[in-house]
Amino acid sequence: MQPWLGTRLDIGTYMLNDKGKSGDSKQLSKDAWLKHTLKTIGEVGVANIQIESLAKDLNVTKGSFYWHFKGRDALLNDALSYWYETATRIIGRAANRSFSDPIDRLRYFFSLAFNQRYDVPGGPVERALQEWARVSEAASKTTQRVDRERIRLIADAYIELGKSEVDARRIATMALGQIIGLNVLSRSEPREDLTDYNKAFQIMFLTSG
Repeated sequence: MQPWLGTRLDIGTYMLNDKGKSGDSKQLSKDAWLKHTLKTIGEVGVANIQIESLAKDLNVTKGSFYWHFKGRDALLNDALSYWYETATRIIGRAANRSFSDPIDRLRYFFSLAFNQRYDVPGGPVERALQEWARVSEAASKTTQRVDRERIRLIADAYIELGKSEVDARRIATMALGQIIGLNVLSRSEPREDLTDYNKAFQIMFLTSG
C-alpha cells in the first residue's frame, strides 16, 4: 500500500525531514522539532517527553528549542496543532486538489491510513495522545477534532457517490473504526499478516453500491 499521501503525493512533501541539522538554533526549523516530538511521543508517551533528550536526538543545544518555544507546555500544545494539520487538513487539501473521482479519493485516504508510519490512525502517536487526553482537555479536544475531520473527509466522498448524509457518516465512521482496529492489531501482533484483512477492507468500503 502507498503511504498516507499516496500516488507519490507523499506526506513527506509537507513534513520536513531531519537531515542536515547543526547546533545553530536558527538552522533547526520549528516543524522539525514538532515532527520529532510527535514521533517521540509515539515511542515514550507524553509524560516522558524531555527537552534535553529531544535536543540530544536532534544534535542541537537547548538554545534551538527556546528559539521556537517558551517551554515544554508550548511545545506540546504546538505538537497537538501540528498533528491535527498533518493528520487531516493537509491530507484533505491534497486529496481534493488531486482526485476529482470520489473513489480515487477514498483509495487515497485508505492507502495512506494503512501505511506503517507512526502517525496513522490507531498508530503509536495517536494512542499516546489519546492516553494524554484522559488528563488534558486540550488533547481531548484535539483527538476528537481529528476523528470528526477524518470522518467528514471520508463521508464527503460517499456523499458524492450518492449516499445520504446520514448513511455516508455511518459508513465513514465504520471505515475509520476498522482502520484504527487493524492498525492496532498490526502493531500488537507484528507477526500477524493483515494483507487479507486489508484486501477485505478495500472490497467492503471502496464501492459506490
